[in-house]
Order: sequence, then C-alpha cells, then structure tokens
Amino acid sequence: MPDLAVRGLSEQLHRELKAAARRNHRSLNGEILARLTASVRPGPVDPEALLERIRRRHAGLGPVDLDEATLRGLRDKGRREERERRREGGRPPRAQGQWTPDE
Repeated sequence: MPDLAVRGLSEQLHRELKAAARRNHRSLNGEILARLTASVRPGPVDPEALLERIRRRHAGLGPVDLDEATLRGLRDKGRREERERRREGGRPPRAQGQWTPDE
C-alpha cells in the first residue's frame, strides 16, 4: 500500500484533525483516510443504515431529560463562553454535527 506524506499542515488544522479523530474513535491516520475516502467516493446515503449507526452510537447515552431552567442555563453558559472567546480574540469552535458519510 502506498504511503503519502502531507506537508505544510498548519498547527490549527492538525489540532482539529486530532480532535475529530478522538470524537470518532479513530487514530489520526484513520481520520485522515476516512475523510479522503469520503471526499473522492461520495456515495448515496442509505437512511436506514444511517439511523442504525446513530442508534448504536448513542445507545449507551440513555434518555436526556432537560427541564426549561437547565436548558436555559446551558444556553446562557455557552453564550458567555463565546463572548469571552471573542473578547480574547480567539476563534469560535468549529460547528459540531458536521456529518460525513464515514462517521
């Protein structure tokens, strides 16, 4: 199998790829291969298979019970953290939920 070296990778992109690999329970190499494969071989999405993968992935989480006060508190906390990041000149975190076929 051929090897490929990637040069000129920014530190930021490297950190983001490593974080995505952790979220997807992959090695950094596995994450890069999954993304490259998805970008050159996009196929039709089978909705039933996708739903099954989602169910398996979230099976251990159990039900989420948020009352209105808790939900508002979490929303306000996120807004405060975002304002603080902007005040410090930091970039906002990448959007969660960006789906690729191999996730």
